[in-house]
Amino acid sequence: MLAAMLMIAVAQAPMPPTSPHRYRLEVKTLRELDQSSIGGAKTTDGLTTSAMISVTLTDSAGGQLGRIVVDSMSLDPTGVVVEDLQRHPTAAADARGASVRVYIAGGKIQGVQLSDSTNPALGAIVQAVAVLFPGIRRGAKVGDRWADTSQVNNGSGPRRVTGQVIASWKVLATEGDALVLEGSSMSRTKTEDGSGQVMTLTGESKERVVIPPIGLARRAAIETANEMSITAPRLASPIPGKTTGSLTLTPVP
Repeated sequence: MLAAMLMIAVAQAPMPPTSPHRYRLEVKTLRELDQSSIGGAKTTDGLTTSAMISVTLTDSAGGQLGRIVVDSMSLDPTGVVVEDLQRHPTAAADARGASVRVYIAGGKIQGVQLSDSTNPALGAIVQAVAVLFPGIRRGAKVGDRWADTSQVNNGSGPRRVTGQVIASWKVLATEGDALVLEGSSMSRTKTEDGSGQVMTLTGESKERVVIPPIGLARRAAIETANEMSITAPRLASPIPGKTTGSLTLTPVP
């Protein structure tokens, strides 16, 4: 479906892209695993991804094409993630210039987000896409409340995330021509990495987003907490765990 939309957009010669919007992105994730069911120990690991990104929008038939490009990235791992990155020592450097593309209609993401790189470090960039285009009710004003259900279907290389997010929003105030939104959400997602391993997350989050009625979010802050289960062909039983995380998106002049 998305591929067809993209082909139509190209065929109809969209308008030139907007000037890039630049942001500083920071994504922190902490994971606790209990491997006692398979004779292992309880472990804790984490990763902080800091990146500078540029976002451009191009008008197309019925919507817009968004392109998020990584200008720079740094990775700060703890626990077993340190060993993972030792196997991919150039992951942050290789992310520079990589991009994620998405089709937006009515201010909301439609379909799969596409990446031109298989670099696993782009997972944090894919997370930022949903924050940049949260989708708000047309004509929303201070005091308004609404609920929104979104289907998750995105990927970066062999990694694919599917699921559903049910969000509740309230407009707290205005900031210039933008709205200040406060939200909470319940989600269930499944992440497959191409090797047969599947990670299922069920959790909740709290969000605060500043966004004009039409266009990109100007800044955002999100806190998440999830219950997790990991299955794989080599595992005799699922591995339970918990994750907590945060994401901040700040404009760069």
